[in-house]
Amino acid sequence: MFAMLLQLLPVFAYFGLGILLKHTKLADRSHADFLLRLVFYVCVPLLILNAVSQLELDASTALLPLSNALVNLVCLGAALLLIRGLKLAKPQAGAVAVNSAITNNSYMFPFVLAVYGQAGFAQAILYDFGNAVMMATLVYALAFRYGTQAHDAWTMLLRILRTPVIWALVLSLCLSFGGWRLPAPLVAITAPLGQMAAPLILIALGIFFSLQIKQLPLALGIVAIRMLLGLGVGLFLATLFGFEGLTYKAVVLCAGAPIGFNALTYCSLAKLDTELSASAVSISILAGMFTTPVLVYVLG
Repeated sequence: MFAMLLQLLPVFAYFGLGILLKHTKLADRSHADFLLRLVFYVCVPLLILNAVSQLELDASTALLPLSNALVNLVCLGAALLLIRGLKLAKPQAGAVAVNSAITNNSYMFPFVLAVYGQAGFAQAILYDFGNAVMMATLVYALAFRYGTQAHDAWTMLLRILRTPVIWALVLSLCLSFGGWRLPAPLVAITAPLGQMAAPLILIALGIFFSLQIKQLPLALGIVAIRMLLGLGVGLFLATLFGFEGLTYKAVVLCAGAPIGFNALTYCSLAKLDTELSASAVSISILAGMFTTPVLVYVLG
């Protein structure tokens, strides 16, 4: 356990650095937004390119994104039951549904990289592909179904398809299936930039983190659906599909991830209950700091 905590020490240190930067007013949400954009558009695509392209893939690879989509769908189903049982107003109901259906796999990437390295990260990013597709289609449409704003689902879908992450994944899969490798000079340039992803994600999360919680009971219910039920479904699917080794660990770990930040974005765009969404996201981040090391330890 102590050795595992030493491995995860940089994760907590970078998160704490983000909190310190915010507390000393050296950084605010705009800086965190920039860091996450840098990670999303530069660091993570390069990390994907270097990690996934080195994998030896087979037909079972397709089960990874399917697993994530199934986990999200079960969580969404539980959220809809909660909405019906509590007879929530539309803004609240929409926030519950959206926050339950999006997972923050990128939150888990620093933990996966710290413990399982790039091989584990490659499995995690393939698993996250199912989350990205579902987020760009079903969850986006669901947010506006509960909201009052005009929307165009195809616009969001096209925006997602134009992102570097998607194309980095497609290119990496082509390289892997073709048995090709990136040239050494290109690796020397891109690898260090890719390795910046984990520290920058954690610093940004620390800046974003807030303890200003609203509607605590309902926010806790959302977190329980997303993290506890998600974890249970992930365990079931990982066993059902016969995943082993790093694949099994990556799927289980990411299934218990906190709520995705895009949930807050969607709630804002659709004029849903953003205070409830922000509270649920913050609670899930704090919970993840405790549950993720435990999961890593249990998974061995």
